[in-house]
Amino acid sequence: MKDYIIIVLHKLNGSFGYYRVSTGEKIKRVKTGDYPHEICLSPDRSKIYISEYGLRGVESPGIGGNTVAVFDVKTGNQISTINTGQYDRPHGIVAHKSGYLFVTSESTKHVLIFDIDSEKLIHAVQTDQELTHMVQVAPDGRTVYTANVGSGTLTHIDVQTGKVLGRIKVLHRPEGMAFSPDGKLLYVVNRESRTVAIVDIQKGQMVKQISTGHGPVRLVITPDGKRIIFSLFHSDAIEIADTEAGRVIKTIPVGMQPVGIAISPDGKYVFISCEYENTVYVISMESMSIVHKIKTENGCDSMVCIDIKEFGEINL
Repeated sequence: MKDYIIIVLHKLNGSFGYYRVSTGEKIKRVKTGDYPHEICLSPDRSKIYISEYGLRGVESPGIGGNTVAVFDVKTGNQISTINTGQYDRPHGIVAHKSGYLFVTSESTKHVLIFDIDSEKLIHAVQTDQELTHMVQVAPDGRTVYTANVGSGTLTHIDVQTGKVLGRIKVLHRPEGMAFSPDGKLLYVVNRESRTVAIVDIQKGQMVKQISTGHGPVRLVITPDGKRIIFSLFHSDAIEIADTEAGRVIKTIPVGMQPVGIAISPDGKYVFISCEYENTVYVISMESMSIVHKIKTENGCDSMVCIDIKEFGEINL
């Protein structure tokens, strides 16, 4: 197996870990704020951004956190903290090469658009939709979309102006999203509808659906756009769908409560975190089977994958 490092959030003990995929070894543990929920890399893959949600989950009472922690990838050292101020419960997070960082404020129904270099807030965009949860930016960086868990909608936003361009009705409890490589289609898992919604970006509407198992919650797409892979929270499995055929071609049982998902930069491996049992399952896309398991700390969730060659000299 070509070697990788996965950086995995330990949601239930306020930290993240670096794990070497070939051996399962935990290389380093780094402390974060309470209940880190989502993670992404900077466009140049030199920094880690983590939304410090501050609460167990969507249904948890309380105000929650209001910070995004920024770390150096190669050392694990914290570089800075972005304060989201009144926009609490920061959750979905994604950075883009256009120079912006996008963060959802779930409770206040906002998308926050930050300048990556200065870390200053450029726009706070009100979605007027319930539980603005996940966020995804188009490949060209011009528009950004949110998945609004409580409203069953996506909000479409212009990045430069911070204006809402429209809302797209999907299905019950939309969560994870992924764009096709050409940016023409957006795939959205709908956790309580057993469906992947396929949204035509030009038309601004859902045009097709892929039937799934119970509880699709997060997804990734292969670099060539031919496969989407998603975790089934209620079914203790993952599924692989062929985008051209529009159907599931493989179901792979994993552990209990699979949530987080990541794909290697070359598209050869997919990683699924099972929060209940603190295990990451490594799936080969060539054999479409489990090839490895990695034990983690408490509450493994969102993660990113880096080719070990990207590190150069590892200073962890």
